[in-house]
Amino acid sequence: MKNLRSILVVLDKPKHPQTALERARKLATAAGAHMHLVSFCWLAMTEQESVFDTHQRRALKQGVMHEREAWLRDLVLDAGLSAADISTKVVWTSDIAGWVAEHAQPPEVDLVVKSIRHRSGTLLRKPIDWQLLRSCPAPLLLTDSRETIRTGKVLATIDLRHTDEKHQRMNRQVLDAAQTMTKLLDGELASAHVVETVHLPPGLDIMADGQLIDQARSRLSELMEATVAPHDLAQSALHMVVGTVGSALNELVEREGIELVVVGTSAQRGIGATMLGSTAERILSKVDSDLLAIHP
Repeated sequence: MKNLRSILVVLDKPKHPQTALERARKLATAAGAHMHLVSFCWLAMTEQESVFDTHQRRALKQGVMHEREAWLRDLVLDAGLSAADISTKVVWTSDIAGWVAEHAQPPEVDLVVKSIRHRSGTLLRKPIDWQLLRSCPAPLLLTDSRETIRTGKVLATIDLRHTDEKHQRMNRQVLDAAQTMTKLLDGELASAHVVETVHLPPGLDIMADGQLIDQARSRLSELMEATVAPHDLAQSALHMVVGTVGSALNELVEREGIELVVVGTSAQRGIGATMLGSTAERILSKVDSDLLAIHP
């Protein structure tokens, strides 16, 4: 994600503030990128064949689509957006994540931007944000819909638990994307790794929990410095935090005034991935900042 040329913006519903559009517009202006604005609409009753005939269902759909298209035209005019810099589309579907997964393919799309509407999920009900973390093929920026202070500070979260090429490549992608966003936001770049808390079973004679944590932090600090070396980060910008992933990072975000957290996602699939969750999902549910998810 070193070059940002094309941004797909998932617009909020008309009744909501257009947080994703505002965020994407700032990035597009800084990068000289094209924005493709997509508004999704759906009316379940158009599928009720036992209640409405074909003509009625078609008329209902056309009426909703025309209303949304008129709203989208007004939105573009009110925002003063140039026709040369944007394109627009109204999509009729109940599966937003599925549509994005099909149409947000790199290199045609460099970034997808959507506002965060739900920070929690269950096994049976996964909000769209969580679905997109799993299925969106392009880098995904989920921007907080609440009023937040924009500091320009970007935090790249790296995984130092594994040293194989797959994880090292993911760390490089996260750092590259974080550096790109730092330049676009005219901000500051930092990096963090979470040392997850260790609780030993009673009677296990190895060493105290605190000693294990101290040992892990000591050994991982050198690895972190080597990993971030190409990005010329100051020692004060390197954070080794202890605790659970989401909570520990949120404490760091609040303390340092982080605006954007960049995280790699394993893009797991299947029921096992759904039950266990990914690091990106754990961060999304806990961390009060914008989140940029980078896929392998």
